[in-house]
Amino acid sequence: MPPQQFRAPLKRPTRAALSPRMARPPRRPIVGAIRPARREPDRRTTIAKVLALWPHEIEDESVSGRERILAKLRQALRAERRRGLSGHWTYDLARHVELLRVYREELAAVAGRPNDNVTREYAPALRAGGRESRVVKASNRSG
Repeated sequence: MPPQQFRAPLKRPTRAALSPRMARPPRRPIVGAIRPARREPDRRTTIAKVLALWPHEIEDESVSGRERILAKLRQALRAERRRGLSGHWTYDLARHVELLRVYREELAAVAGRPNDNVTREYAPALRAGGRESRVVKASNRSG
């Protein structure tokens, strides 16, 4: 029986050997995950993304105009909350979060305060869904 001959595996030619045009440029070192600063979207853009309103309704920055937008945001939040609680297939958590964020910003603008203060100050009312009077009565009974 003849001795077996072992052959080295065939190597494919590299891209550079095939064509100098196909050679990759040398890789630059990665400096890090540096992202450009994100611009804050303006009020009109954020409201238009979550609510279907006419441009003149969004541009109305009077107190009554903002209160109308707040009412529509409350209505949309209520509908989204209902969809989530019922397990409806159209419920969208990202939309719900964005509606809540825009609602809090508008609430802060109407109150004339920065957004952080309104969120902290009105957090129990926001969690209770406008039922803050029931929460107070329940706390008075226990004491």
